[in-house]
Amino acid sequence: MLVQTTNSALTAGFTVHIINALSNNDILFSVRCESKDDDLGLKTPKVGDDYNFSFRGNVIGTTRFYCHYSWGSKKQFFDVFNSQMYQSSECGRISGNDYECFWKVQDDGFYFAAHNSPESYTKKYDWN
Repeated sequence: MLVQTTNSALTAGFTVHIINALSNNDILFSVRCESKDDDLGLKTPKVGDDYNFSFRGNVIGTTRFYCHYSWGSKKQFFDVFNSQMYQSSECGRISGNDYECFWKVQDDGFYFAAHNSPESYTKKYDWN
């Protein structure tokens, strides 16, 4: 038990935000996020919604979450969090050992930011 407590105290906490910034709700938008161990289920956030989930990174630094996106006939799949993002400080520190990563879904693709401010987002992916 002491080892688990010590290990969890050493691992960083993360919150991944997926913000639906699509132009309208006429076409159903869905997202399903998962890791090797956890399937977070199918979600259908409406325009303006912030779907988010939190977790602690594992001690060996291999935590990875990926999401499948669908918007009408458009699809996409990519990592929303992996250990390289943490090691390169891509996510923004909010306090102590806690970080946030922001993904904004728009009609033309997917944008990433360490903080949720309009000028900080960078386009990372197009829809397929």
